[in-house]
Amino acid sequence: MRLVRLALQNFRQHARTAIDFRPGVTGVIGPNGAGKSTILEAIAWAVYGASAARGTNETLRFSRAPRRSRVEVELTFELGGHEYRVVRTMHEAQVFIDGGADPVATGMAGATTYLQARLGMNREEFFNTYFTGQKELQFLANMGPAQRGRFLSRLLGYERLRVAQDRVRERRNEMRHELDGLRVARADPLELERAVSAAETRLAEASRDLDAAETARAEAAAALVGVVPRWNAIQKDRDRAREQAHALATARKELEAAERDVERATRGLDAIALAAAELEPLRARLEAMPAAEAECDRFDALARAQERRVVLERSAQAARLELVDTVKRIETLETAPVLVRQYTAELESLRSAQKEAESSVEALNAEWSGKRQETSTRLVTYRKSAQELREKIRELRNAGPDGTCPTCERPLRDEFDNVVGRLDDEYLSLVQDGKWLSQREKQLAAKPDELIEAEQNRADTRNAADELSQRLARCEQAVQELWTLAQERKRREQQLDQLQLELLQQPDGYDAEAHREAERILEALRETARRAAGLAPIVAAREEREQERADARKLVTAARRRISRLESESAKLAFSEEEFARLKAAHQAAADALHRTELHAVETGGRVQTAEEAHRGALRELQQHRKREAAARSLEVQLRYHNELDAALSNLRQDLNARVRPELGDLASSFLADITDGRYTSLEIDENYNVLVMDEGEEKPVISGGEEDIANLVLRLAISQMIAERAGQQLSILILDEVFGSLDVDHRDNVVQLLHRLEGRFEQVILITHVEGIREGLDHVIRVDYDERTGASRVSEEAVSGVIPLQLV
Repeated sequence: MRLVRLALQNFRQHARTAIDFRPGVTGVIGPNGAGKSTILEAIAWAVYGASAARGTNETLRFSRAPRRSRVEVELTFELGGHEYRVVRTMHEAQVFIDGGADPVATGMAGATTYLQARLGMNREEFFNTYFTGQKELQFLANMGPAQRGRFLSRLLGYERLRVAQDRVRERRNEMRHELDGLRVARADPLELERAVSAAETRLAEASRDLDAAETARAEAAAALVGVVPRWNAIQKDRDRAREQAHALATARKELEAAERDVERATRGLDAIALAAAELEPLRARLEAMPAAEAECDRFDALARAQERRVVLERSAQAARLELVDTVKRIETLETAPVLVRQYTAELESLRSAQKEAESSVEALNAEWSGKRQETSTRLVTYRKSAQELREKIRELRNAGPDGTCPTCERPLRDEFDNVVGRLDDEYLSLVQDGKWLSQREKQLAAKPDELIEAEQNRADTRNAADELSQRLARCEQAVQELWTLAQERKRREQQLDQLQLELLQQPDGYDAEAHREAERILEALRETARRAAGLAPIVAAREEREQERADARKLVTAARRRISRLESESAKLAFSEEEFARLKAAHQAAADALHRTELHAVETGGRVQTAEEAHRGALRELQQHRKREAAARSLEVQLRYHNELDAALSNLRQDLNARVRPELGDLASSFLADITDGRYTSLEIDENYNVLVMDEGEEKPVISGGEEDIANLVLRLAISQMIAERAGQQLSILILDEVFGSLDVDHRDNVVQLLHRLEGRFEQVILITHVEGIREGLDHVIRVDYDERTGASRVSEEAVSGVIPLQLV
């Protein structure tokens, strides 16, 4: 993995930052709290999502950004010959590859899973190997022996052997269960062979019975064939006799129906004659109906005009009242335009005063914040220097005049008291300066009176401007309302004129009583029309009823002729019920005999089929027994192979785990010698994965905090290099966050030089630190400062002898 570019938007204190990363050793340098480690956090957040960030999603957003402003990290890196670009926000994540326009992975979980698979490490493994902080150097030391072994095996790829061994054991258990099942299901082969022989005997007996049943069925079928022709012939004679009787009954029913039709048509014609007599006077009375309808229409029109007149009078009265209200409101708002001009001039004056108050507050606040930051930074530096000096004095006193000086690494002897005295004086001076700075910090904690007064002035000016703005807004609203009311007044006057004109155009002279009398007369005529309409279809059906009666009389004549013919034909047909009964009994007896023989044949065939199935089942059981025996022998061979493979994998894992410790110790020893300039040349890892610093072949029983950090640092570097070798050098980045805290100047330089020598393994090394003294040994320097005025981090790239501003997105 090689970082190419990182762009931050509203992420923590980085409002807008873009960084281009280059190969070599790069230092990210700046004071504490400036936002250096936030760059590391943004890289991890882009790859692993929320699990790699501190706090919640809301704490990620830049404190001075609007509430719903976008939080985004865009990371570009190279891995395995491809370039990946990750764009992650608080609600979405996308991964693009090789400059493609379409994402290869989307979604918060989807992007994280995709990137974790490409890197081959989860977040914990990645952070504990390639990302190293001062507080994380003790990571392995805080683990138990078994945890250390499992952690190293997992990172170096040996854990895959354990997974393979678990699968072997799982398959071995499955084969054991299968073999036990096969053994339980074993049967006696002699019993199976006897069952096959008995089934063959039963099959032979059933086959002989089936042949006899088929012979009896053939004889019964021949007897039935001799009776069938005579039986079929007499059935046809009986069918013809029944057809004649049915036809005669049908003809008699048709005659009865035709006679009823004649009677019904006669009654209908009588009713038509009565309806025609009633209809004639009704038609005479209906001649007055058009005049009655016209009179009602005239009264309806006058009624509608009267209703419209009432509505218009009410609308005109309402329009007059609304017009009076509008005129009164216009008189109330006539002074609004004058007030608008007056308030506008006053507001411009207050705005100028407000800008001056804002500028004064910003200047005083910047001065006060600068003094506080300077005092706080100096106090931290003095305290740290005093702590380091006190530690040196303690080590000198513990070593004594004949001991080795931790600085020059030689005995002080006669110079011991002078050196200790000078260091004590220097320590007291630092303590006094620190006390003064602490007192100064407390003094600067409260806001200056000038700043408080300026803030109060700003607030008063702002409140006055806001109050005047509200008054001006109300006046402007009144001006707008005044214009609207003028338009409304004109519209209402026009509406009133139109209503009065329409009122004059409405006709008069409506008489409600005469209207009701005209409607009564018309309703009586309409009732007469409905009665006439009901009688007219009855009279119109006269010809149809006469035709129906004529047709029915013809049907009566035809039915009587047909009945006479059918009676003559039935008398000529010869049929004997006694002969029919005798042939029916003979046919039934022959059919019953055939049915009995067929049932016996089917039953015998079923016995044959059952015997055949029993024979096949016995043969199948014997074959399955032989297959199970063969499968059991095969499983026994495979089980033996899996036992051997399990033992081989156990031995291989033990051998590989035994190699890890010496290989890791040798690599860490070479790093230790480079960092300490040969002071310590050996670092060993015992069987419990404890780190032992060796001094001339002997374990050094007590090591200082700085030496312990060096030991842990070289161990972490060794782990990272071993993993890079086993990963084919795909992961070529190493990031160290504040690892120089306990190292002196010489050891810091040695660490930087060692990192230069690791460029063959780690193409990019990024150091995050507040130590300015290492910048001369770096290839690139990225400066991170905190801008008190904007509350945001300011990032720039520094050359050894100049500053090149970074491009801000």
